[in-house]
Amino acid sequence: MITVVTPTGGRPEALARLATYVNAQTVREFKWIMCDDCDPASQVPQMRDGITVEVIRPQWRWEGQNTHARSLIELLKTCEGPVIHCEDDDVYLPDHIATMLQALRTADLVGQRVSHYWNAATRRYRAIPGTYHASLGASAMQGPATILLRMICGQQQTRLDIDLWRSFSGRKSLLDTTTAVGIKGLPGRAGIGVGHRENFGEPDPDGRMLKALIGHCAASYL
Repeated sequence: MITVVTPTGGRPEALARLATYVNAQTVREFKWIMCDDCDPASQVPQMRDGITVEVIRPQWRWEGQNTHARSLIELLKTCEGPVIHCEDDDVYLPDHIATMLQALRTADLVGQRVSHYWNAATRRYRAIPGTYHASLGASAMQGPATILLRMICGQQQTRLDIDLWRSFSGRKSLLDTTTAVGIKGLPGRAGIGVGHRENFGEPDPDGRMLKALIGHCAASYL
């Protein structure tokens, strides 16, 4: 079973946007599991036929701490087969899952080589080339890579993507594709990482770079 995993909580607007991207995927059948650790729980929009939805409500509740790793441990407990990690505040084009699955035919860890980020609050853009790793939000895995990620999440709270890609010695591949774009600065629970800083990236006031990356989807962020 193909599984999309999403740690979330306190970002209902972002999750609603993500649901539209998940609904639009060209792959028709998969499971979407969310771990929501905030009160009140975010409402999950109606999903199309072929998508099975599961929401995990863990024992803890977010109180300002970084719970990404803890949520991933819960999400990965029951995953069998390919795992696609989708962040709740990112954009995923309709062929994202299909692209990841194609790459997983010859590797157990795959990801987008160049990380593209756009901050909706500051209207700044940055592309970060990947020399040895992809961001977790643009990665997919299966088998031994999934097991390794869960182990890493049990040991630390940050640098999950870097340590996963550095530590995994099996088959892995960086893709020269652009099917995932990281969006920062959306309303709701504050994000972690440098992408949320006001001076991150270069100005893109009219969203020219965002439009080039995600086309008509850019309109909702502008």
